[in-house]
Amino acid sequence: MKVSFCCSDGRSGIWLQLLQQALPQARVSAWAPGAPAADHAVVWAPPQQFFDEQPGLRGIFNVGAGVDALMRLRLPPRAVVVRLDDAGMAVQMAEYACQAVIRHYRQLPQTEAAMRAGGWASRLPPPRSQFPVGVLGLGVLGRRVALALRHFDFPVLGWSRTHQTIDGLRCCSGPDGLDEVLAASRALICLLPLTPQTSDILNRRNLQRLPAGACVINLARGGHLVEDDLLALLDSGH
Repeated sequence: MKVSFCCSDGRSGIWLQLLQQALPQARVSAWAPGAPAADHAVVWAPPQQFFDEQPGLRGIFNVGAGVDALMRLRLPPRAVVVRLDDAGMAVQMAEYACQAVIRHYRQLPQTEAAMRAGGWASRLPPPRSQFPVGVLGLGVLGRRVALALRHFDFPVLGWSRTHQTIDGLRCCSGPDGLDEVLAASRALICLLPLTPQTSDILNRRNLQRLPAGACVINLARGGHLVEDDLLALLDSGH
């Protein structure tokens, strides 16, 4: 088996070492233009030239959950694409999301600012029942984040393109369901895949539906967020 590795982040050395240890029976090499043909590939954000030079690939292993970079390319017709569902990312996402929500809920940035100014401001957060958290995207990562937040007794609303049923969560779907989640969420977490349907979903129209002072936590792709719309709403005081 010949495995070609192509990664845009410049860390090919450690990847090659680990792949060779995991696949001692395979010939593993880093791709460069003009490299010999391989039958499998391990990739992250490869250029179109890589696939143009490797038309016989049977398997393409994406070293992340998001395949949006691959969706923009022409892939070999026989190749099967495999992506990571979790590989340890879910617990990291849940950890980050929980600390970000709790930091906003307990108004810790304001407390820290007062401390730096030599003062103290006691702030009592609202009851958790009055602080709903919305999670956009209920795949492996989104579901783990939503269930982790439930352990802190926050009401959690989840949204996905098609309806799901998850114990302990209020699940919504479709355009009406998105509006429902946005209108209720004091904190909104985005964990959607980046597709033509979800690109720019965090736009002025949708962000404006959040309650004033809500927190936006985008753990997905930059392409979900329209930065100019977000900045305009921040400037407006919303």
